[in-house]
Amino acid sequence: MNTINRISRWIDHRYSTPLMLILFLVVFGFFWLFNFSPLPVSNSEFIKLSGHEGMLDTMLFYSAQDAFTALTHYGEEGRKLYLDFIAADFLFIIVYSFAFAFLMTIIVLAVCGNGSFWLKLNVLPLGIGFLDCVENICILGMLRIYPLNNTVLGTISGIATLCKWLLTMAVISCLVYGGIMILLRRLGFRRCTVQRQR
Repeated sequence: MNTINRISRWIDHRYSTPLMLILFLVVFGFFWLFNFSPLPVSNSEFIKLSGHEGMLDTMLFYSAQDAFTALTHYGEEGRKLYLDFIAADFLFIIVYSFAFAFLMTIIVLAVCGNGSFWLKLNVLPLGIGFLDCVENICILGMLRIYPLNNTVLGTISGIATLCKWLLTMAVISCLVYGGIMILLRRLGFRRCTVQRQR
């Protein structure tokens, strides 16, 4: 628990709105690169190359056998491309983890104020990044040893992917809730001001 507190305070002491905005610009750049660009590392190009088999990262959950089957469908070119994708994804993980950690910090401070117990929520995006790293390392291992099938790597990868998406949904829910609370407070303040003027 003390470790979580230290990490939370570390994020709190280093966040700033300009830095967060810069990080989110980079996040959107990576998002476009991975999903909409014509470059080989984009998911759309990967799907074409691999016979319409999506990346393991985009699945909610998969077993070790599912992972091995997907790697087989990718073909040699697809597996090489996946290695390039993972290399870029490690950088993306760092950027989006801190971007959302800073955003969570700003929202919690705005809703709950300084010194709130709920500030620890700003650690959750780093948890997503950690699970994403575990997933990538396992997939990297499976790609390196292919055509051998490692059940342990496949199982850990699938569990890490599932936990990553569940934690992502939890973080998004917290951010949406905080955003709604901030909006309602601002609307309430405006109503009070209008009533006083009348």
